[in-house]
Amino acid sequence: MAGAVPGLSARLREVSGLLAGRFGRPELCVHQTDPVRNLVLTILSQNTTDANRDRAYDRLTKRFPTLPALAAARPSELEEAIRVGGLAKAKAKSILGALARIREERGGYSLDFLRGMPLPGAREYLTSFPGVGVKTANILLLFSFGMPAFPVDTHVLRVTKRLGLVPGTSTLAKAALSLEPHVGTGDHGPLHLNLIRLGREVCRPRNPRCAECPLLPVCPEGARNTKGKGRPAPERKTIPGVPPQREKRGAQPKRKGHRPGTSFALPGYPRSRKNGGHP
Repeated sequence: MAGAVPGLSARLREVSGLLAGRFGRPELCVHQTDPVRNLVLTILSQNTTDANRDRAYDRLTKRFPTLPALAAARPSELEEAIRVGGLAKAKAKSILGALARIREERGGYSLDFLRGMPLPGAREYLTSFPGVGVKTANILLLFSFGMPAFPVDTHVLRVTKRLGLVPGTSTLAKAALSLEPHVGTGDHGPLHLNLIRLGREVCRPRNPRCAECPLLPVCPEGARNTKGKGRPAPERKTIPGVPPQREKRGAQPKRKGHRPGTSFALPGYPRSRKNGGHP
């Protein structure tokens, strides 16, 4: 794509390798695999936490167990079922509108015809639905169809901007379309998920934990944030004429009120969060 950062493919390979070294290579399938249900799920995921998205989807499926039942729901009924996920009125409108159009155009509730379409055409079709943007379309195409689409959410956008992989003025959609063709084959899902995890646990919006970031060696902003901030060695007290004692290896003496760090139980293992899994 024109205007892409020079050497972007190589830089993304390096970033992916460093993230895999810290977090491992995550499994791709974390969403519903049925395309229409995945479309509903991704609409519910907009502007909310994973936990609230899952609660909304659980209540929706209990109230409307089949797609025909969901499509026949009154807007007020659907809004009530998904209210916990936020923006219930807008999301209900998008869901019911999408189901009505799919039924009218395809004679049923199936998006399987997208499997035979090129990625750009399939994305263009999905983004023609009101309330469905590039991120939602890419999630559906990646997780339901295994297409090499690259979803960019706010975590991925923040991290890639700090890495200098996309311009600072990039939107979610522009960043996705810029990065997508440069991601390695088979790496679109794992890189997407690991960037989200990094953005949640380390590269946070405020007070990023740059010193412990696996991408610090390749991150310009991380280098600026940690410049001159290395921890100095503790000063040892000595007595004239008496040689300093060697520190004994092993357990350190407990200090009153001291608690060991609890950021990670194991290297790369996240702390518990209120939010759920990956979006």
